[in-house]
Amino acid sequence: MSFALPTAFWLAACAAPIIVFYILKVRLRRQPVSTNLFWKQIYDEKPPRSIWQYLRHLLSLLVQLFVLALLVLAVADPYLPWELLQARRIVVVMDQSASMRAADAAPTRFDAALDAALAVVDGLRFRDELAIVAAGPPPAVVLGMSSHAPTLKRALRSVAVSDNPTDLAAAIELGKQLVGNHPHGEVLVYTDGCADIPPARPNAPIVPEATAGPTQPHVRRFTFGGRASNVGVTQFQVRRSLVDPLGYEALVSVSNASDNEVQCRLELELEGVPVDVIPLRLKPNEKWRRSLQKTSIEGGKLTATLTQIATPTANHAQAVDDKSAATHPTGPSPNALTADDAAWAMLAARKPQPVLLVTEGNLFLQKVFQANPLVKCDVVKAIPKEWPSDTIIVLHRQVPPELPRGDVFVVEPAGGCSAWDVGETMENPIITQQQTDSPLMAHVRLDNMLLPAARRLAFKSAPQVLAGTLAGDAIYAEVKRDNGKCLVLSVDLDRSDLAFRTAFPILVTNALNWFRGGAGELQSALATGQRAKIPLANDKFGKDAKLVLRSPSGHETLVSKPPAPSPELSLGPLDECGMWTLVAQETPERQTVAAELAVNLANERESDLRPRAEPAADAATPTLAAGWFARPLWFYIAFCACAISVVEWVLHQRRVIT
Repeated sequence: MSFALPTAFWLAACAAPIIVFYILKVRLRRQPVSTNLFWKQIYDEKPPRSIWQYLRHLLSLLVQLFVLALLVLAVADPYLPWELLQARRIVVVMDQSASMRAADAAPTRFDAALDAALAVVDGLRFRDELAIVAAGPPPAVVLGMSSHAPTLKRALRSVAVSDNPTDLAAAIELGKQLVGNHPHGEVLVYTDGCADIPPARPNAPIVPEATAGPTQPHVRRFTFGGRASNVGVTQFQVRRSLVDPLGYEALVSVSNASDNEVQCRLELELEGVPVDVIPLRLKPNEKWRRSLQKTSIEGGKLTATLTQIATPTANHAQAVDDKSAATHPTGPSPNALTADDAAWAMLAARKPQPVLLVTEGNLFLQKVFQANPLVKCDVVKAIPKEWPSDTIIVLHRQVPPELPRGDVFVVEPAGGCSAWDVGETMENPIITQQQTDSPLMAHVRLDNMLLPAARRLAFKSAPQVLAGTLAGDAIYAEVKRDNGKCLVLSVDLDRSDLAFRTAFPILVTNALNWFRGGAGELQSALATGQRAKIPLANDKFGKDAKLVLRSPSGHETLVSKPPAPSPELSLGPLDECGMWTLVAQETPERQTVAAELAVNLANERESDLRPRAEPAADAATPTLAAGWFARPLWFYIAFCACAISVVEWVLHQRRVIT
């Protein structure tokens, strides 16, 4: 036996005053009395002393000295060699992924895993150490090595399940690094088995007979939950149409991660207004994916909600024999996970584009802009003295010597300018080349167009030819310049049949979308665990405004603004499904919504609640049994000293009246 504090044996000197107090006798004080008749009577009636009465003071002294010896021994903190040699170093890895929310284990998989981990803390022996790792993206150490049970339990209860995916391989590797080269080190993984992790030995003994290498701590996996059925929305994105100015496309994927056929209903809503209801009947392991075409000039929050109607094969599932049911158990509910029953996306609103059309009179050109509901078109007959700002300038035949700043669309130029010179007229030119991969030429074909005449343009800098002739002359081109975008179309609309073709409004719509630049037209929905980068528009709120990120559950986090040169704000990781809101608070009463972010589970592996491998037959999770030595040896020595003191006090201080 060894002692952690051998200097405590100096406390044994306290035995000297104890012995002195027992040796000292109390000197009787003489006191005169009127008679000794009563005292003599009491003296005569006093029974003779028993052996215990003669020895009680001596035994009391010995007991007190023994109690002192025990207390000194307890303060010296004795320990046995095996306590150090067999001390364990354990790391608990908690899977906090979205699949742990499944309710096929009471009340959820994560709660069952948490109870098992708390039982491990209760089973720690003295000098055992335990650390806690949360397996999130990325994994994090919640608490380093500690042997204090209350601290360990508080740290375990602070680990919360999230909607993020998990990275168990990285978490296990982090646990191995915490264990180090300890000979009795182990990594205990509490998961549902839905993630791919390195091979492990489930339910292996705590201290295996075959000692592992110093750099290979044992990894033990404990799984919770069974082959629960689940149907979820695994992908949901929305974008504005590049052809239809009012249209948008919604990409939706629904997966049936179960062994049964499922009947469900997919409902789409835009700002609470129903858009579509799609009935689905999915076979086992079937994935349904569609691109839905819808129209709306207003933007807002688009919600996809999945509602299960029935399970057609439920009766068939009940008829399976007991052996098959034991091999493939089903969850208590056909849809055990609710995090993927809904998905969200932000649809950008279409803002009207101001267009100034300068033409002496062309009905086709005027109507193609006025028919677009997203265009606010003003028509003038002559070139104005001042050009409006933030407006697309469309010039028909009339071209000023210097093109205006900003976005310019020139149709059938009659004169030259700073960007080109006008040459002779080309008779019956044939278009032989087109840039089909350009967004300006999407769904547009000009090679079969009747073109009696077109102006030959001599550009002063090489343009990007979108449609040209065999000789290399540009019919439709993008002009490169520093002060704005510019397109030029040298087709005579009065003599050509372009104005009568469907390609003409599509060509104009493509040009408007190109001028718009797509800013704000596409805001991708994020998957949980990702970070978001959004442009920070300081002109929407004051410079002194506080930025607060509000989660779907209402939790608010103060966000620090980036340095002045940085145009973007980084947020996240976003670990909860739903709509996140970035709010600028100038005053408690005045708040401005700076951005809204849609976050979805969007993870097929998390939606699939079936374990990757079948659990062992004896899958009950054991605890670390501490036996009689869960506390240090001094605790038991001190307990014995206190117990002996109580017994000695009772026997020494008893009074018997006869």
